[in-house]
Amino acid sequence: MYYLSIGAIFREENSWLDEWIMYHHALGVEHFILYNDDPDTRVSDRILKPYVDRGLVENIHIRECSEAVRDGLVVHQTNAYREMIRDSIGQTHWLAIIDLDEFILPRQRDDIRETLEEYEANNGLAINWAIYGSSGKVTRPPNHIGHFLYRSQTNWESNQYVKSIIKPARVLLDRPNYVHFFPTKDGNTVNENHEPVTWQSHAISTEKIRLNHYVIRSWQDFWEVKAKRPRLNNVPPCDAAYFEYHDQNEVFDDEIFRRFGHSIRELT
Repeated sequence: MYYLSIGAIFREENSWLDEWIMYHHALGVEHFILYNDDPDTRVSDRILKPYVDRGLVENIHIRECSEAVRDGLVVHQTNAYREMIRDSIGQTHWLAIIDLDEFILPRQRDDIRETLEEYEANNGLAINWAIYGSSGKVTRPPNHIGHFLYRSQTNWESNQYVKSIIKPARVLLDRPNYVHFFPTKDGNTVNENHEPVTWQSHAISTEKIRLNHYVIRSWQDFWEVKAKRPRLNNVPPCDAAYFEYHDQNEVFDDEIFRRFGHSIRELT
């Protein structure tokens, strides 16, 4: 059994797949379960093939999954995560469910697994966002962690949201689950301070671990990719107002690159 895996659904992330996998693998992620929702998977299949051949990545085409999952990214994304969690039981001890624009950053360790060892008494660890702006980038840079270096203030309102690393065997699959939070037996999901949380943590805490969220990336990425993606549950589209709201560049913060830039050196 793996100790730590990541599960994600992605669509049109070809420019970023290598960096995201290389970075997280260098920090202790042992396995990746990727639901591939590309309309045309030929490019992403080729990018992922070396990782699939090594047994590091599962490249699961949404069109080949159950009906609930095929509708997942557009209508019932939670159904896709439910199936991902169910299929992970007995395969991995911890499963982080994040997106391709999110990078887990352990603040006091160099290995995410060492941080998780502090939470073995819990069923889930909820990690607060640190939302990064465009850093003034108009065109797409070669990578996230070496080029998007300006973020929001730590206590900015949207950083209250969390994503979860959960123990699949402890998730209540018959309960409604969400993109950010998954109910578990005993309701035992906590933040880094061992305080119970759900999908939002009003006391933002990122001293031990946080989730760098490159939500808009560059102006080019935003309009060529994110703005064109379907949105869930009648959520408003990603438009210019969305970009401006999330283009938070108040704090220069290059910690992730200073500490872990070597993990993606060939992509810089």
